[in-house]
Amino acid sequence: MTETTDPISPRRPAPAAHGRRTTLRAVAAHAHVSTATVSKVVNGRSDVGEQTRARVEEAISELGYVSLGERQSSLYATHEMTIELIVDPDIAFNPYLATFLTGAMEKAAAEGAALVVRSFETLTDVQPVVWAQNLTRAGRTGVIEITSEYSRDREVALSRVGLPMVLVDPIDVPRTETPSIGATNWAGGYEATKHLLNLGHTRIRFIGGPPGARCDIVRAHGWAAAMSEAGLAVDAADIPRESYSFDHGLEAATAMLCSAEPPTAIFAGNDTCATGVVEAARRLGIEVPGGLSVVGFDDTVLAQVSTPRLTTVHQPIADIGRSAVGTVVSLARGESLVTKRVELATHLVVRESTAPPLG
Repeated sequence: MTETTDPISPRRPAPAAHGRRTTLRAVAAHAHVSTATVSKVVNGRSDVGEQTRARVEEAISELGYVSLGERQSSLYATHEMTIELIVDPDIAFNPYLATFLTGAMEKAAAEGAALVVRSFETLTDVQPVVWAQNLTRAGRTGVIEITSEYSRDREVALSRVGLPMVLVDPIDVPRTETPSIGATNWAGGYEATKHLLNLGHTRIRFIGGPPGARCDIVRAHGWAAAMSEAGLAVDAADIPRESYSFDHGLEAATAMLCSAEPPTAIFAGNDTCATGVVEAARRLGIEVPGGLSVVGFDDTVLAQVSTPRLTTVHQPIADIGRSAVGTVVSLARGESLVTKRVELATHLVVRESTAPPLG
């Protein structure tokens, strides 16, 4: 079975790097054989020499080619669109993921699609091209990566087999052509800090998340901008950064509160980290919010059940999940996107963990 494609030069064996799926003709050019010969190999015909067959199979593996027949059989077997959801193990037990999945599953059900959730750890020993081919043969129609390090190799591999990829809050900055979804992190960080400043706080510290995480860096920039506008100097290099975890919030806040000039307010990069800050204050006998105001980010269930309930920046996590699934479905259907980068609006939710400083 052959496929209609544009001509391709043997000197350009990787057209998918430009967003085009690898075709039968591209494999033929790479292996220096005819498309008919490639078709025979793909369809298991015996009238092909062993050396030629090996050369064609090597080209198929290298270019990440998946035949139309394999695509159709996998889609027939699954009877529905299936989206691969790749999750950073650091957020596997984070309320963020549960909220994201609520929106993602709702949108998937509305589109007649299914989600398959997998950890990034499963990709460690798999070549990107092989991984992408396996996904296609398993009937996947697209991939969503959550808080991952952007990999051009993975994107190119998926492009070669014709699968769209959407990034959610990528740790680093992807290409502008890569669809990505997040929240207005700078605005959220700025609004949280302005709230504390308006209460009268001046010693406001920020506790960051994973080093190099773009969303966290942008939140810190919002904090720094608000502090600068108030005439208060901050040192971005002094921001403690680790995973968005309870333990990180606990350790970083303990060090801050035991310093020579402790803060009267702490803005944490997410709610999980903020609950660690509250626990640090409790262990040190500091009342929240009487002796320390605390602000989180995300507005997960943790913010609503903590004691006291957290003032936090609400980001529409469930809507981000819906948008991610909707984007993959649209791309899988061949639809074009109005914009490749989507940022959903944040807003501050004021609860009981913030108050004017004492004195």
